Amino acid sequence: MKYLYLIIFLLAYNWLQAQSCDYINERYGVRSVKKIFVGTEPDFQNKPDSLFLDIYYPVGVTEAKRPLVMWVFGGGFITGKREDFAAICEGCAKRGFVAATIDYRIGFNGTSILPYDSAEVIRAGFRGSQDAKCALRYLKSRHLEDSIDLDRVWVGGASAGSIVALATAFYDKDSEKPTQAGAISPANGNVRGDLGSIEGSRFINGYDTKVQGVFNIFGAVLDLSIIDNKDQIAVFSYHQTEDPVVPCGHRKAYWAYPVVTDYYPYANGTCEIEPRLTQLGLPAGLHKAWIYPGNQHAVHNEAEVINFLLTNADPVLCGTVGVRDIQNNELNSALIRPNPATGSEIVVDGVESGAIFHITGLNGQLFVEGSMPLNGRLDISALENGMYFITLQHGANSKTLKFVKAAF
Repeated sequence: MKYLYLIIFLLAYNWLQAQSCDYINERYGVRSVKKIFVGTEPDFQNKPDSLFLDIYYPVGVTEAKRPLVMWVFGGGFITGKREDFAAICEGCAKRGFVAATIDYRIGFNGTSILPYDSAEVIRAGFRGSQDAKCALRYLKSRHLEDSIDLDRVWVGGASAGSIVALATAFYDKDSEKPTQAGAISPANGNVRGDLGSIEGSRFINGYDTKVQGVFNIFGAVLDLSIIDNKDQIAVFSYHQTEDPVVPCGHRKAYWAYPVVTDYYPYANGTCEIEPRLTQLGLPAGLHKAWIYPGNQHAVHNEAEVINFLLTNADPVLCGTVGVRDIQNNELNSALIRPNPATGSEIVVDGVESGAIFHITGLNGQLFVEGSMPLNGRLDISALENGMYFITLQHGANSKTLKFVKAAF
């Protein structure tokens, strides 16, 4: 009988733990430790640049180990400071995170307003990701002191900071290093030597830079191929459709500004990253993008965006959605034909009748929903030409696919 009581106690304890797992609502006090020195690195002019970080802790948390989120500021790689994320770090700590905001090297060769060439921007971003990886290893090395759960480490940022955060998460082999980060021709008489490994040179201390997830606020990647099917990393994003600085799709940065854009590289924003994650079969619960119809390099409402990101991350942080959901997913074989669709219907193969489906646009607007018919044929005659997502749900399994409706 005592074993029965023990089992009941453990089940009740686990149930109570699940109920108390909440990283959405602000429930705690906050304390912070600021200006922690993490090292010195040469900047774009080969001058020493001292780097610091600030850490914010929740006060009153009963968890033995807490998730860590490391935020990276934006500013086009020429401006910005770690204090720009102080309020967001404080808000995250109130929700139960250990939150950090970091320095990274900024600046590039060029005039007062323009980089020397697009390679300078790429090199600036690479230096940023090296510094972020070093900071992440440093924070992980403090996990006992700071009660950090090494299985629940996230990175996030906005604009250039999100570009750095995405690179920090997805650069996992030196073959992914941009060629521009190697030794190249001088700029304005300044030598541009090899910038070194993707991991940087500091805090090679036995800790890795793997993360559970990324908060991407109008960021981008240079090359979508760095996101592959081995990268089972949650990604929750926000981007405006016509962002004129960091493109939502595949465009040059600053595409809306003639002359300026000539000095910047092509980038792949959230409107490219989200379909890439879908194509790779990442479970729907591990990625979601709020593609907002607008033309600002900004968030339309900061509180709403942060709430969107944390609400979607909460099940991942609490263990109710995870990478294990990929295995034995009966919807893994689902596919759409024809794709692109030029007629009035599509056929969804590999899905049992009765499965629930939702068809949404890039901005999340719902167009069609219902139960999958026996023949898998869906009427799309009411849809305008464009890109759509179809999310399939059958029992505990889900999958999101992309399709395009095109003219004849």
